[in-house]
Amino acid sequence: MELKSKIISLIKSVYSKDRLFVLVPLVFIIIILIISLVNSIQEINKQSESGQTIKNTESDLIISPMDDGTKKTANFNKIVYFNSYQNMNYLESLFKNWARLLDLFASNANFHQQIKTLNRKDLERISDRVKKVYDEFKIGNVQELVDEFGELIVKECNYYKLDWRLVLAIIRQESFFNAYAKSRAGAFGFMQIMPRTGSGLQSQLRLEDTRTPKNNLIAGIYYYATLVSNFEFVGEDKYEFALAAYNAGLGRVIDAMTITYYFGLDYNKWENVKEAYPLLASSEDSIQALVWPTAKRPPYGTLNNWKEPYNYVRSIMFYYNEYKKIYESNLKEDKQKKVKKKKKSKKNK
Repeated sequence: MELKSKIISLIKSVYSKDRLFVLVPLVFIIIILIISLVNSIQEINKQSESGQTIKNTESDLIISPMDDGTKKTANFNKIVYFNSYQNMNYLESLFKNWARLLDLFASNANFHQQIKTLNRKDLERISDRVKKVYDEFKIGNVQELVDEFGELIVKECNYYKLDWRLVLAIIRQESFFNAYAKSRAGAFGFMQIMPRTGSGLQSQLRLEDTRTPKNNLIAGIYYYATLVSNFEFVGEDKYEFALAAYNAGLGRVIDAMTITYYFGLDYNKWENVKEAYPLLASSEDSIQALVWPTAKRPPYGTLNNWKEPYNYVRSIMFYYNEYKKIYESNLKEDKQKKVKKKKKSKKNK
């Protein structure tokens, strides 16, 4: 370690004096070394593939003890071939990114500042990484649900001042109107309530069970309403925030909002926050270390499947807008707005 630090310090001192003097020969040296190593490894692979292998002697066999006291032998050539293959991939990767490697090796200050130069446009481009799905409205079994449980859904939504058509969209996304749908994780019913969440809601609402269709709807609507109440401060976008929390957890939404704030964007707007979700993936640890310099990672954990909540909210809002064209609103405010619009249109005539 001391020798390595001395070499790096020497390079730094020379590098600071004359950048070009160090860069040019160092680039050629690295390229030549990598090319020679890759060529030699490829030659070994060709020999192995063509069957030109070296005959094994007793010294070429690797012997290791087994648990039962016997000895296990391994072909030395196969081990060398495997290691060579692994090294070749590694070296080829370095070769493709030699400029970045050179910056790191020479302790170029620009390398350390590279991530810090990210701006709000970087968040806006993240949406390009999401496979664009063009929604096509399909009516499905929504009318059957409305005929059987419509009054119950409207009653519960009136109590929490929720648009019942939004709940219809949630049910469609969660269970496709199947009262007995069950996921691999154990989520159950119309609203796909997880067992642990269900037991808590069962106690809070004093329900005998959250697995029956009726109780599942009561518990699920209540749970979504509580999530909406947590985001009252963001305004009308509270419904999108609550949907993201319903799907991937409240903590993940908070982490995405924190990243949005770090980039200087308005974290009260879902359009901004949704673009931060990809940065919760474990592969984005460098950015996470900047946002959370102490923990170096999101407080509520990484989220590699960030596309799920991203598309979950988009799909539900699409169907919500479609259901608005079919069913009347249960909210008095919406009805009053429609009446006012009609009166204005009559006056204009």
